[in-house]
Amino acid sequence: MKYAVVALLAVCAGFLSAQNAPVVTVTSLGVQVPNSGGVNVAANSTFNSMGLAYDVTDPQNDPVGVTAVVSNIAAAVNWNEATFNVASQASPWAHNVTSPLGEFGPANTVHVVTLTFSDGANTTIFSFTISVGATAPPSQGLPGDKGGSCAAGTSGHGLPALAGVMLAALAYRRRRARLT
Repeated sequence: MKYAVVALLAVCAGFLSAQNAPVVTVTSLGVQVPNSGGVNVAANSTFNSMGLAYDVTDPQNDPVGVTAVVSNIAAAVNWNEATFNVASQASPWAHNVTSPLGEFGPANTVHVVTLTFSDGANTTIFSFTISVGATAPPSQGLPGDKGGSCAAGTSGHGLPALAGVMLAALAYRRRRARLT
């Protein structure tokens, strides 16, 4: 009987603790990201193009801080786990995560982000993925355009035709020079 009461108290304490944990809403470009959800970004896009933000409230209005763990962090350019972190502050608060110089890459990389929000006594863990897509192909443009490109033709008439025109022009000029 004594163990049943202890177990019941432990379950109740866990339930009450969960009710006292910080409440978190994560958004990307204003769209809510579900816990265990994901965000898609293009390769070489900047970190702040993701528009990541999180709103935090605490039932007791305790100061809440956040720390992050990110997988595949070696693929990050100019951003790291600390980019997600916030020192403990009174809730409710909204934090916009921005790192304008950071870039996502290489293509087809997946980062798992695990955020731990804590008020010192209770924690909320929020996890999501950042899927880095393929790099878009560069625009082709036209020859002579800034950044344009040239492609080899398959007709095979480019240089021989030009050579024929040049020879005809030289022959005409020479013939004309002889007649005068």
